[in-house]
Amino acid sequence: MESGQDSVPTSAPSQRAVFPPSPRPKAPEHELRDRAKAAKLRHKAARARVKANRLQDRSRYLFQKATTMEHRADALDGIVRTPVPESLNP
Repeated sequence: MESGQDSVPTSAPSQRAVFPPSPRPKAPEHELRDRAKAAKLRHKAARARVKANRLQDRSRYLFQKATTMEHRADALDGIVRTPVPESLNP
């Protein structure tokens, strides 16, 4: 008997596609925990977006206020300046 004929060729396993093991199905309580975490993260993201929008509005307001004050100061001093184009960032 020849052992070469009975054994499987060594090149066969390397040609087979290797996939990662599929994740185990989660227990219902873990799924609820994950959904609760996702909801919490969405809520935090929404709050951060609201805060960012408020800060942008406040920044625009303060920039306009500063510009107005500078123009009034220039008018009181009698200084005439050429208008500077506003920044491209809205």
